[in-house]
Amino acid sequence: MPTPYSEPRPWRLKTHEMLPGERIVTVVDRVGMPVWWANLFHAYEVRDAGRAYATQKRTMSAIVIAFNWAAEKGIDIEERIATFEFFSYAETKNLQARLRYDASGEATGHRRPVGNGYWDARCRAVRDYVRWRAGEAMQRLARPDASDASAHLYAMAGDGLDRFCETLLSGIGRDIEQDVMGLDEEQRAALLQAITPGSETNPFEERHQYRNFALILTLYEIGARNGEILGLKGRDLHALGPAPAVEIHRRHNDPDDTRSRPPASKTKARRLPISGPLAHVLSTWMTGHRNKPGLYPGAKRNPYVFVSELGRPIAANTVESIFIALRQGEGIPDWLTAHKLRHTFNDRLSEMMDGLPEDLLRPAVETRMRNFLNGWSPTSDQGEHYRKRFVQTKAHEFLLKLQNLSAQGAARS
Repeated sequence: MPTPYSEPRPWRLKTHEMLPGERIVTVVDRVGMPVWWANLFHAYEVRDAGRAYATQKRTMSAIVIAFNWAAEKGIDIEERIATFEFFSYAETKNLQARLRYDASGEATGHRRPVGNGYWDARCRAVRDYVRWRAGEAMQRLARPDASDASAHLYAMAGDGLDRFCETLLSGIGRDIEQDVMGLDEEQRAALLQAITPGSETNPFEERHQYRNFALILTLYEIGARNGEILGLKGRDLHALGPAPAVEIHRRHNDPDDTRSRPPASKTKARRLPISGPLAHVLSTWMTGHRNKPGLYPGAKRNPYVFVSELGRPIAANTVESIFIALRQGEGIPDWLTAHKLRHTFNDRLSEMMDGLPEDLLRPAVETRMRNFLNGWSPTSDQGEHYRKRFVQTKAHEFLLKLQNLSAQGAARS
């Protein structure tokens, strides 16, 4: 009688909606039956942690690849974990190699390698699943500080688990980092000119000029992520009054969101003040353009600030199309995206801080302030990734000063 693992058993992901706007990822086997432990991990450790839908899908896809690899090798992952055998060094490295390639080419045998960052994320997803599953099994053993046989088994299981986790992540290279910078001063001026309604360099249809103006100016002025701006609702805008502001929220599985790719907020919720001019632009968009039936029919039926030409919540690929058109303009770099405006915001923030008196803002305070504005944790070091243009500019300035000092010294001699 063949065992359940005597032939490859392709696991796969199945997606469906439990509630309007709530997309669920389920791991199923060959006959479409849900896989118990994998789905418990997804429910309690991934979905309930507030991970974006795309992140949930990537995480569980990696686990599906691992289980299909095990089926091909005749390995029962659950049995290995339950008996604390885990995997040998060779098996772990073979699993790591499989996670490096896309599953889309398995049928033809032409698998395409993914980037190192994606590869590392896949390995971490599998590591997290095995560690979580092993933790459940190890809880049945005695306390690790006891002196009996079960305590010895607990220690051995912990050592084996640590070796597996370390081996699965070892030897993965890093992608070659490209310099990611924001717009320089001339490019900023060209951008602001191009998005102004009625401008000669504005590339958009007249009916969408004000919408695109409000959308891009918001990205430019507050440095939020594209997904955060697309997730804004009318109640998040406080454009009237003496202290106008915008609220950024994480809305996991929002029932109001009907988009096939719901925008995700990866950062913390926060309330950001906005300038009077930006408040006026957003207020004018909401009252003078968005709700006009002839311009955006159906817009009143959803709560989102930015809508498509049919009045539905605007999709990420529509924003991508907006930037494709924008990049055709004179003075606009061909690499401009919504996310590059986040880098531009941080460049502008650095420039403003550089102009303050030296003792006014201590480095630690500057870091915490930047982290708050960007929605990062107070101790995050993400800011360094977003300050490359400013750091490079200041380095060039100091190098020229150094060279001038050397030239002056040579002239005196």
